[in-house]
Amino acid sequence: MKKKSNKLNLIICAIAFVFMIFYVYFVDGFDNLINSIQKINVGALLLAVLLMVIYWAFEAIGVHASLRTTYPQAKFSRTFMVALLGQYFNCITPSSTGGQPMQVYYFTKFGVPMSHAMTALLSKFIMYQFVLTGYSAVILIARFSTFSSDYAPLMALVIFGFIINTIVIIFLFMLAFFKKPVKKLAVWAVKLISKIHIFKLRFIKSEEDKREKIETVERIIDEYHDNFVFIKKKPMLIVRLIIYNIIQLTAYFSISFIIYIGFGLSGTDYFTIISCQAFVLMISAFMPLPGALGAAEGSYTLFFSKIFVDGEGNKFVGISTFIWRFLTFYLPIIVGLVLSLFVGKFMNVSVPDKSTIALTEEEMKESSIE
Repeated sequence: MKKKSNKLNLIICAIAFVFMIFYVYFVDGFDNLINSIQKINVGALLLAVLLMVIYWAFEAIGVHASLRTTYPQAKFSRTFMVALLGQYFNCITPSSTGGQPMQVYYFTKFGVPMSHAMTALLSKFIMYQFVLTGYSAVILIARFSTFSSDYAPLMALVIFGFIINTIVIIFLFMLAFFKKPVKKLAVWAVKLISKIHIFKLRFIKSEEDKREKIETVERIIDEYHDNFVFIKKKPMLIVRLIIYNIIQLTAYFSISFIIYIGFGLSGTDYFTIISCQAFVLMISAFMPLPGALGAAEGSYTLFFSKIFVDGEGNKFVGISTFIWRFLTFYLPIIVGLVLSLFVGKFMNVSVPDKSTIALTEEEMKESSIE
């Protein structure tokens, strides 16, 4: 089922890519599109690609730093491959939910014990969420008044996205220090949801389903709590992960600025552009679609429509949206897909099917952090 779902999501992404091409054509117009292609600096495009590679590299560096604390013999080349595969599955699954389970699967196929893989991935995720929320808070405080007048509806969505990220951080913080109350609250929430009926729709269909949901919630809470216990004992790892995540996010946010100067544009400062990029990410964060399809492109266009314009009134927002989206969404899909085929053919590690995924998830339930 999940394999079929991934194929469907790939088809949706491919259709979205075709729509993106038509979108660029209709937004910028044929003449302006040709002018944009002629004007873009190839060196800037290569630098933008390099920034995306840096983003991937520091994703892998963060995971590898965590992994080596419990599994010193880990090889960075394989961690980097797993990071790229995680990016691929994040892109093709709603709300980026497919990345971590697949990363655990590939790590185990590379000989890493499942408990060590889970510890490394969860540690990286926890610190990434902290840094992302802190990064977003700084930008919001610094630039909210500047953007609120011209982008009021969009900023409402930005605030909503920031609130969701903040709630995640508060929940993670509570897991670290108030495990039992959080577990009781979560179990109560599952039981409450099991009683909710909307017309004929039931979110939890049976007592067995309810028990499974409760067990899953309790397992996840235990995993995150154990990871906080692990992280608290590694202060230098915390510092390193904070630095790695700051570099990773800065590289990602800077891609739009490189595209901007690649068109020979000027007049908008670096911090304004990375602020817009951060706001786009905040809006995209709560969209339950693969890669936040539609929301990411739409919010990017609206935020940058007044920025990607030259002195003669020529607009480059359509083509810039396409370039940015290709680098940050479609390129990871292409690279990840090719890598999954490479790993399958030359390293004898196939893309998991339904039964393999189910077995991996069952093993994850039974695994504990060592």
